Amino acid sequence: MQMPKTLVAVALAIAFPAAFAQTAAPSVELYGIVDVGLERVDVGTSNTRLQSGLSAGSRWGLRGRENLGGGYTAIFTLEGRFEADTGSLNNNGGTYFCGGTATAPVCPGVAAIGLSGATAAAVGAGLNAVQADVLRQFTNVNSANALFDRQAFAGLITPFGAVLLGRQYTPGYEVLNKFNSFGDATAGQMGQEFSTLTIRANNAVQYRAELQGVTLSLMYGFGGTEINRGERSTDPTRADDFYGANLQYATKTFSVGIGYNQNYVQTRRDESKAVRGMETLNIGGTMTLGGARLFAQYMTRKNDNPVVTPIDLQQIIVAAGGSSALIQAQLAPIVARANRVDLDGMRGFVGPTDTTVYHLGLTYRLGSGNLVAAYNNAKDTARSNWATEDAKVNHFALGYFYDLSRRTVLHATYAMAQNSGQSRMALGAAGYAGGWTTGFGQDATAIQAGIRHTF
Repeated sequence: MQMPKTLVAVALAIAFPAAFAQTAAPSVELYGIVDVGLERVDVGTSNTRLQSGLSAGSRWGLRGRENLGGGYTAIFTLEGRFEADTGSLNNNGGTYFCGGTATAPVCPGVAAIGLSGATAAAVGAGLNAVQADVLRQFTNVNSANALFDRQAFAGLITPFGAVLLGRQYTPGYEVLNKFNSFGDATAGQMGQEFSTLTIRANNAVQYRAELQGVTLSLMYGFGGTEINRGERSTDPTRADDFYGANLQYATKTFSVGIGYNQNYVQTRRDESKAVRGMETLNIGGTMTLGGARLFAQYMTRKNDNPVVTPIDLQQIIVAAGGSSALIQAQLAPIVARANRVDLDGMRGFVGPTDTTVYHLGLTYRLGSGNLVAAYNNAKDTARSNWATEDAKVNHFALGYFYDLSRRTVLHATYAMAQNSGQSRMALGAAGYAGGWTTGFGQDATAIQAGIRHTF
């Protein structure tokens, strides 16, 4: 049985923002989103700023297709980010990383391990400086300044499904976005630090099919990170490979889906082999009742093998004798093969994660726009030399998206993260990471308002 023609839209769009919904296009199409606005954030200290990517990451792209006949179609997508506030290709959006000052940071929970006296004080100071630098690198979106950092793939649609090759959104990320009320928009979205997973896979091969409401995605990636976009490491093999899958079913009134992601890593403590890294599972559903749509999602995240640990950082500092040049020389290749999933995101330092997340959401058509609400609850129980107790957060959000036209939307969102235990999560948006509050248990709020234009 042949796949329906809607597979073309599915393969191109992969169920992401409104620009992707335009399927009646010429053979090559220029498209994009410009999203910019103001936000007021409070993370223990307050900041008001102009930001790009509040409700959708600003982007431009080229996509095309050619009908080859016989049910076969060739397609491609090239898509890159830009920042409407500065015109740059990357965005270091983290609000706050550590207390203290830029030259003498005091990161919560970061202390020398097994040392005392003057040695502990000296190593502790070095740990704080290195930790702050690592956090900045991990939250810098598109740190490699890649031209097409969002998507870059080509593929073939056949009567039996589509095969796509290149840099693509992962199956788990698709489910994360589709089954939460805010999607990936504003500070209300579920994809904060408590839900961090592999968003895009480099050097990836995806098989994708849709038939009678059922969608299947299978993906394998041959490696590469945000900083190092090359192919897999050859020694050991599979050192940064990735695989994922999702299965979804949708009708006019309800939908369900399950997504799974897992990557392999080469850790500093044992560089001779590839081990299991971050593993995520998302299960979600939606139901439409009149003008309202209800959302629910359950997620687990587990990473017992972060690329770098608290002990690793201390060993680097001690071995370097405090030399900044030597520290950076040892740290650079480690960070190059790591990414945000190797970060204890709720606490704001390196280390393992073991998180459970629950989401409840609602969208309701009100006037000429959509009212959106969300509640997320997350708890991380991982332990390391610095993670000495649980990290917990209750996240609330309310937003309104007003349609000025089919292409232009005004939006406003208020969100709060109630942190407790060792959680210090701040709030980000669609195009940047939020960072961390000034201390454990410090609540965070965000008020965001902006305009999004799709072309």
